[in-house]
Amino acid sequence: MTSPPDPSPPEAPPAAKRPLRLSRQRLWLFRGVLLLAVALGQEVVFRAMFPRPEVQQFNRIHYQQMAQSHPQFKKTMERGLVYDRLWIESRPDGFSEVHNLNLYGFRGPDFRIARTPGQRRILVVGDSVVEGEGVPDSQTITAEWSRILSREGSPAEVINLGVIAASMPHLWILLRDAVALLRPDDVVLALYCNDLPAPFIYDSLNQPPKRFEPIEVDPWEPRLVDLIDRAIYEKPIYRRWFHPAIRFFAPIPDETNPWADGRPCPSGLEKALYDDMRAGRINPWLHHQSEDMPGLLSHDFSKDGSPQTILQRMADLSKIFEARMMVAYIPFCGVVHTRYAKALVEMGMKPDLAAALPGDPKYRAQNRILAEVCGQLNLPLADATPDLEAAEAAGTPHYWAYDTHPNAQGYAVIARRIHETWSTSLRDARKPSSQSGAQP
Repeated sequence: MTSPPDPSPPEAPPAAKRPLRLSRQRLWLFRGVLLLAVALGQEVVFRAMFPRPEVQQFNRIHYQQMAQSHPQFKKTMERGLVYDRLWIESRPDGFSEVHNLNLYGFRGPDFRIARTPGQRRILVVGDSVVEGEGVPDSQTITAEWSRILSREGSPAEVINLGVIAASMPHLWILLRDAVALLRPDDVVLALYCNDLPAPFIYDSLNQPPKRFEPIEVDPWEPRLVDLIDRAIYEKPIYRRWFHPAIRFFAPIPDETNPWADGRPCPSGLEKALYDDMRAGRINPWLHHQSEDMPGLLSHDFSKDGSPQTILQRMADLSKIFEARMMVAYIPFCGVVHTRYAKALVEMGMKPDLAAALPGDPKYRAQNRILAEVCGQLNLPLADATPDLEAAEAAGTPHYWAYDTHPNAQGYAVIARRIHETWSTSLRDARKPSSQSGAQP
């Protein structure tokens, strides 16, 4: 018997319109999210790659000696040194180091203009010794001091404001501007032996701290738009990476090299060292330093050259901005040990003077004047001379023989001396308030 046909209608094929409409919505949503993610990712990359300083004109280039006759002088001053890389070599000593500069042209990590709440801020101001000539970025005085503070459980932001070839007037202007702008808790002025005697105070050094205008930017403006605007109007464009290393000591015929005038090798200077200076493979001013250093170390400060006036101004300004100031002194290599006499003679120093530097008291005139002036001004003084003498006596060189800057071990000794003097002065500064509170 044949079964009757099923009265229920056959199933209709699945409708495709509604699911298709939902699929398109999801597709456009996916596309939108993807484009947004790409845009945000691009903005993050561009902001990391092309940062902008927070203020105008605060850059290490304004606090160092510059060749004002150079054809690129104006553009260089406008842009400043931002994430540039300075290559410094001393072939006879066997070192070749690149200084990686930060957003404001100084060596060390980036820092913000405004302080991090609750964190102590310390500025270390000085010349090539503070910048750390001769060692990697991780072995400068400020890097070592930061590690010491962290190990003791009191980490602080220690900012390296060292500038190679900065003279005492440069250091005064840098300290003046940086203290007013960055508002530190402490400022350490580190003086090297070639910073003394102090120069005459010119009227231009009497100016108040410079006012740095903030760079006004729309936080919502895409960085690509800003870059296009800067390219059109020929404004400086700052980039974080892909900077070729620049020789800080340029070879001849660059006019910044003192041997570019064609002078022959002086008597007393080793010919190989003369060739290195002309080629920028070592500091070309070291011959002049060897000739001048004995006179600088034995200067009669009773006649002129006392640092009292300029240190007084620095201390007064620091007090205005509620910063504690201290002074550090780094001695010349020839003073702390006889092992450096041979290299100094090869550089052009007279043999009898090179031999006399470590033992003759007249070459400690800088130590004496700084101890006297800092005592009168109630400024803590971290004189690293005894520490380096003791370290040298143990048998390990703490300086580069020809370059005459400290090596990594020397910078570590200096950092420890600065830290110990700073810690002691900080404890002493707290004593009067606690004692006065206990008095009836």
